[in-house]
Amino acid sequence: MKKSLSLTGIVLIIIVGVVIIFGMSCMGTYNSLVNLEEDVNQANSEVQNQMQRRAELIPDLVATVKSYAKHEEKIFEDIANARAALNASFKSGNPTEISEANSQLTTRVNNLLAIAENYPTLTASEQYTSLMDQLEGSVNRITVARTNYNELVAKYNKKVRNFPGSILASMFGFEKLEQYKADESANKINMVDFGE
Repeated sequence: MKKSLSLTGIVLIIIVGVVIIFGMSCMGTYNSLVNLEEDVNQANSEVQNQMQRRAELIPDLVATVKSYAKHEEKIFEDIANARAALNASFKSGNPTEISEANSQLTTRVNNLLAIAENYPTLTASEQYTSLMDQLEGSVNRITVARTNYNELVAKYNKKVRNFPGSILASMFGFEKLEQYKADESANKINMVDFGE
């Protein structure tokens, strides 16, 4: 004689099935949060690598300009300090701190470039133009790396904030991350005066 499943047995099988499905769903969500977080960390490292590369080119630029503009000591000191601050900001890993330090270095380098314009033989030199090309390439790579980072952060933040990811994110300590933001100077409107 065959034993038929009792109503209790059927309910128990359904409950176990639902728990297994829910557990697998949670595991998938958790794993995707971990993967996204690691992608963001890798992208942030790439931003820092590109900024570091740019920072490493600056001493050569300073040395080149220094040979022409010996009396501009303050700008060289300012660049050295800004470069050291950028390198120190990498230890924090905080995009806001890194971005602010990068902005300071950019300002100092722009001041150096303004001084270099006063020396036409410098700006015509092959070494100077080569360094400027390398710096321009570095700035472009930083822009691409920051864009990639921000896209990954947006994807990660959506996962952390959407249901059911938000529940697992709060349970396991996944927090919303900051994106790289434009420098404050980018918000200023540049007005061109044509002498009118």
